[in-house]
Amino acid sequence: MDLNLKKHTSDLLFLPLGGANEIGMNVNLYHLDGKWLMVDCGVGFAYNIPGVDMMTADISFIKAHKKNLVGIILTHIHEDHMGAVQHLWKELEAPVYATTFGANFLRTKLAEFKLEHEVPIRIIDGSRELDLAPFKIEFIGLTHSVPEMQALLIKTRHGNVLHTGDWKFDPDPVIGQASEKEKIKAYGDRGEILAVICDSTNALSEGHSRSEGELYESLKSLITGRQGLVGVTTFASNIARIHTVARIAHDVGRKIVLAGFSLHRLHEVGKKSGYFTEDFPFISDRELKFYDKKEVLILCTGCQGEPNAAARKIATDNHPTIRFNKGDLMIFSSKIIPGNEKKIFELFDALAQKQIDVMTEKDHFVHVSGHPSQDELLEMYHLAQPKIAIPVHGEFLHTKAHCEIAQKAGVPKVFQIENGLATKISAEGCESVGFVKTGYFGVDGKQLLDFNGEVIRERKKLQFAGIVLVSLAVNDSLTMTTRPQITCVGSYDLKRDRDAAQMIEKEIQIFLKNKARELHLNEGFGLKFLKKKKNKKLQESKVMAEIEKSLRSKLLKIFEDLMGKRPALEIVIHLI
Repeated sequence: MDLNLKKHTSDLLFLPLGGANEIGMNVNLYHLDGKWLMVDCGVGFAYNIPGVDMMTADISFIKAHKKNLVGIILTHIHEDHMGAVQHLWKELEAPVYATTFGANFLRTKLAEFKLEHEVPIRIIDGSRELDLAPFKIEFIGLTHSVPEMQALLIKTRHGNVLHTGDWKFDPDPVIGQASEKEKIKAYGDRGEILAVICDSTNALSEGHSRSEGELYESLKSLITGRQGLVGVTTFASNIARIHTVARIAHDVGRKIVLAGFSLHRLHEVGKKSGYFTEDFPFISDRELKFYDKKEVLILCTGCQGEPNAAARKIATDNHPTIRFNKGDLMIFSSKIIPGNEKKIFELFDALAQKQIDVMTEKDHFVHVSGHPSQDELLEMYHLAQPKIAIPVHGEFLHTKAHCEIAQKAGVPKVFQIENGLATKISAEGCESVGFVKTGYFGVDGKQLLDFNGEVIRERKKLQFAGIVLVSLAVNDSLTMTTRPQITCVGSYDLKRDRDAAQMIEKEIQIFLKNKARELHLNEGFGLKFLKKKKNKKLQESKVMAEIEKSLRSKLLKIFEDLMGKRPALEIVIHLI
């Protein structure tokens, strides 16, 4: 059933366009009185799409209602919550609300797209309510792997919705403040939280997540005493982890090299926002040659096996200045995100083949999550005491497990949502009221590609069977003036199979001869007969297009017989 907004003008609706039953790409919409509020605008990892590593949600629905979009609030700086702003903002043109740190980080991304002076960024004041009528938003600080993570208490006449964003209850967060549990408890005790829209990433993990403060001692013990080069790769936006590793390097007497553009950017933004105030011993990678390997720690991007990140370049000896050798150590201080396993294990293997020691979360205590485990989710529900729970930010298994936890905590109504499903939230409970169109676009440099569009289809075809390029020069009677140029890229080796090459050339000659006979071009007139018609160039172009189309079909059949499948094929006929 499609969503009929006319029936729900005065209703409070929750509608995720991304981030429901998937990890990443969070785009959440709230509706009331014909107005819309967007919470987060993130990217997600793309899988098996040639040339595309990241993707955004299809926001065509809210684009159609952008005149009623009162604002875009960003909960924190992680890519899966704000990484799509520079790609999608022109379609929305709404003010963007972020903390000081978030705004500083966002501006660096907008500058790459020359949007830093176009996008109106408003700084969130966590001590005051934000009035975006008909919504009023109170900000509640929660601990995450980055500072200034803000949960939203969205206040409406139908009730208050706590949108948690990413969070955990960490008593020793290393950087940033501890979670403001007392604010949540106060509202919960008064029965003033109608619904909780909550992070499900670690809903399958028992117990309580470990503290960033605990990780310091473990990582330090693994690095202390190593005589070779040590590398640590983590998420570039995990400022708490960067701070932890920098402190360890300082304490064990190692200089720190940042490898990867995004790490340099975050470091600069962090300093500008009042973080990294300690005198950490950072040096550039060009200064490595002046130090013994045991005096240096490399902090690098690429923990998810990204092909162009520093860790991959190091593993394949393609980094211009950094070389790891036998006995050196690479620590993966990160979670293996579902879907990235193949790329990550390929990276593990590449390092192991060079006899570089590899440590991961599977065999050492090298990572703590920024998301709540089961005990923290139970605590959140006991604090908030909501009437409704709607788990988001997790795959189907995560949100299903989260629903069971909410039920165990005594939440009366639990709802497992999906992207594109609009849900009415009221004192009576919640109910689905219809679907809207959703989907994905691939981030390809500075352009967005429709996953169902021609460019992606062609790329998949090229990836599957390669391409054949055919160029012909013919005269007015469709006789070739030179031999055809046939170039096969990733498809068929005509240089090795000369018989096939000669056969194809002969088939082209026969085709052109038959086509000339069919068009009566052998009666001495050639294509000049088109002069008798009013639009000679138009008619000539039409004839040549039909010839190219027919020849393309014939050649595709020939290559299908040779290869067992059809390559992409392009033909250009030059009329001399």
